[in-house]
Amino acid sequence: MRKHIILLFLITLISCGKDDNNELSSDYFRKIEINTTQGLTDISFINENQGIVCGTLGYFAKTNDGGKTWNKLNVGINHSFLSAFILNENSFFTARIGLYKTQNSGSSFNEIGSLNGSSIFSINFRDDNLGFITQGGRILKTTNGGNNWVEKYNTNTYYSLSNLQFENNVGYACGGSNFDNFNEGEIVKTVDNGVNWIKITSSINITSISFVDENIGFYSNINQEIFKTLNGGMSWMKISTIGYLPLSISYKNEQIGFLSTYEGKILKTENGGKNWKVIYDKTNTPISKIITIGNSVFAIGDNGLCLKSK
Repeated sequence: MRKHIILLFLITLISCGKDDNNELSSDYFRKIEINTTQGLTDISFINENQGIVCGTLGYFAKTNDGGKTWNKLNVGINHSFLSAFILNENSFFTARIGLYKTQNSGSSFNEIGSLNGSSIFSINFRDDNLGFITQGGRILKTTNGGNNWVEKYNTNTYYSLSNLQFENNVGYACGGSNFDNFNEGEIVKTVDNGVNWIKITSSINITSISFVDENIGFYSNINQEIFKTLNGGMSWMKISTIGYLPLSISYKNEQIGFLSTYEGKILKTENGGKNWKVIYDKTNTPISKIITIGNSVFAIGDNGLCLKSK
């Protein structure tokens, strides 16, 4: 009798675990048809309806209906784009070695700024004139819509910066590398809308950052760790180790956050990052980017993978 009870308990436990996993994996996200098998590298939305996505071999597309349908656009060059940013319904950008801009909702693109050199990993425009990019280990600034650029910060190292983001006049970027037995990274910050930038954190390779306001933020690193700050990055506390390599992290608020991993999983926290639960595990290829916009969550990855929360 005792053996039967134990066996029944184990069957029930396995069944519950399996059902929970299936529910998490299949019910939280739906796959969006984006009409490509290219790897997707960056995604940007201005609201829950209007957004853009870029990828390898010149792939670039926009949506006006929250990702239900995507229209492929011709940037005019076959680069594998690394970054994308949408400013408004008419103006958006994408980049690899050069920076490309449209002001007519994608009908045509022009290369701007003569930015030959290192790859451009991140783009962020504050308005039609003021914008920033990270190119290699540098942060560059424009005040005339991207026609001219000046260097505002340089890591003076071999690694690159990315993840440009702003909350009001406060901005952040991060980067790092584990090249040739060196494992380094940093977070840089501006408090005057990009006029000056300073390094606020030195760490091992930082893979992603997410700030919910000017003071509260989170970062992930190559050691699978999540850190939190309450004072704008002046000090950080480790809050968890997730057991996967995080590629992108995005918090909706101080308690609810999401991250995507190299192993092809998406995790969610509902207690500020102390605990994480796998909510998607239907691929074993990297999920390169995850973002939250309003009540929606989008994630992208290899082989044309595009996911949206239900």
